[in-house]
Amino acid sequence: MCTSDAFPGFARSQARRVVGVGLSALLLLGCAARSEEPPATSASAARFFGGSRRPATPRPARAASTEGGARLYAALCSACHGDEGRGDTALAGDLHPTPADFGRCNFKYRTTPSGSLPRREDLVRTLAVGIPGSDMPSFGALLPANALPALALEVEARCDRFAEESAEAPLAIGDPPLYEADSAARGRAVFVRERCATCHGDGGRGDGVVSRALRDLRGRSVRPRDYTRGVFRSGFGRRDIYRAFSTGLDGTPMPAVPPSVPVSDRWDLTHYLVSLSDGRSRAARLLESAPSWFDPARSWGLPWR
Repeated sequence: MCTSDAFPGFARSQARRVVGVGLSALLLLGCAARSEEPPATSASAARFFGGSRRPATPRPARAASTEGGARLYAALCSACHGDEGRGDTALAGDLHPTPADFGRCNFKYRTTPSGSLPRREDLVRTLAVGIPGSDMPSFGALLPANALPALALEVEARCDRFAEESAEAPLAIGDPPLYEADSAARGRAVFVRERCATCHGDGGRGDGVVSRALRDLRGRSVRPRDYTRGVFRSGFGRRDIYRAFSTGLDGTPMPAVPPSVPVSDRWDLTHYLVSLSDGRSRAARLLESAPSWFDPARSWGLPWR
């Protein structure tokens, strides 16, 4: 049985989180109602594949922070990310991974191409669902819907690039095709061809030949994802997995797959990564045995639909 003595850092972080969330809930009663919803960003979308990158559209002015958003950030975010968003607080050393430094403007989880800023909707999504397998919690059930954009605006305020440019058009992702064993097998070939095993290992366990030498832009050691665990930090949906390797994880050694990789290969690769998860093997078998005209993922609400 694990004790707090065996893992003092973990115990401290969990205790602080419990206390912090409790205090934050009290603060939210007074500030959430006053949160103002910032203007919606453009909903236009264009495919990134096969086209050249266009420079970001200059944005002369950014909406000012709201009082409610500032109070939310102070209550929910500053303990880990710091008042200035540098991710260098006393608590940061107890957390895995280390909290993001918003001032570097390297955002991993985006619908936009590598190197681009995220859309506000991307920030809102991360705030709402959190980052699975990390110490970044989800606030979607805690905050009212209009509070999340206000909190996202606080993140933007700590990255100077948001005052100078806009996010590029998001990646267009269609409906996932049916999961089939043949698709996963083809995905294995894509995995090998794109040299994913160099970092993730031949079996996708995060034990590739360079896995222990990888560093992010802050010089921190990072380990490639072990796909057999079934924990995808970008989200558990197949679209989430597709999006992660199509846009890359900025600030880390994880690049985006080349634009020349066709959409069909990307879905095959998605299905191969799904098939590696031991925890999802039963669901994969159910999908494999389903009639071709029926999509059980849609009907049964499987987590990686």
